[in-house]
Amino acid sequence: MSPDYIKARKSQYHFYRAVPLFTKIDGEKFVLYKPAGTILGEMRLSDSKHPEDLFLKKDDKINGIKEAQKAFNRKLETDIKTGSPEKVKETLVTIMDETLTEPRSGSLEGVSQTMDILAEYSTESDVINNLLAVSTKDYSTIMHSINIMAFSLSFGIYLGSSKSDLKNLGLAALLHDVGKTKINPEILTAARRLTKEEFTEMQSHSIIGYNILKSCNFQCKEIKVGALEHHEKLDKSGYPNGKSNIAEVSQILGIIDCYEALTNDDRPYRSAMEPYEALQLIKKDVMEGKYNKSFFEKFAHSLTR
Repeated sequence: MSPDYIKARKSQYHFYRAVPLFTKIDGEKFVLYKPAGTILGEMRLSDSKHPEDLFLKKDDKINGIKEAQKAFNRKLETDIKTGSPEKVKETLVTIMDETLTEPRSGSLEGVSQTMDILAEYSTESDVINNLLAVSTKDYSTIMHSINIMAFSLSFGIYLGSSKSDLKNLGLAALLHDVGKTKINPEILTAARRLTKEEFTEMQSHSIIGYNILKSCNFQCKEIKVGALEHHEKLDKSGYPNGKSNIAEVSQILGIIDCYEALTNDDRPYRSAMEPYEALQLIKKDVMEGKYNKSFFEKFAHSLTR
């Protein structure tokens, strides 16, 4: 395949308006199939009256992602209004899956609109609590990040945070593990204890995520800081830098990240803890000086709201 072209995702064909699509003939030549400014007709899509594979220029990939993000964000708002938490979570997974195919500036900023929608509706409905009640058999970094985002929004609502602050906290949570997109998938899904070398690679996701996010045009610096510091501990036992001067957003994400990891019942390598059991385990770390006591207590109370 020419390095200038990449396969378009079939599920996104009907979203591409500004982006031209190409087909391949004679096994190697790319020719224009759908020009910019038009969309593939619904009948043509439903009847598969188009080539098996369509392609877009590599330079158009970010624009293609943006078009898909806008369409799925509209669907997300509809899903919230119709009161279907299962569909809301499904759409969020699709948005993040689409976004993380090219995790860099131009695509990651697109989830800002996603958080605008969630922050707008989170204080007026049970959308966040309902979202947390939806489980899935297919646990992944994306699902983990969505869960962390939901817990973080619930925590922010409990604190009475403004919608602007909710959005920033939600974005920091949603993107805190973006660096894992560059980690060997076999390490991420290993149902065993990691080797020393593998664990070192896993730990690198914090710095990788920070480097990805610092090139993005987010006005809130806490978004990139959260990615860098969410595994740091106040007693300097965390990583990547073993520091104790940790941003508040990172301290909050660290507690929530630990809680979600302990209580999620879809982890491949161990059974989930009950919420009380998980909180007691984290409380032990709080007493040892690893986590902020006030943030921990407030998070625990936010779980009962």
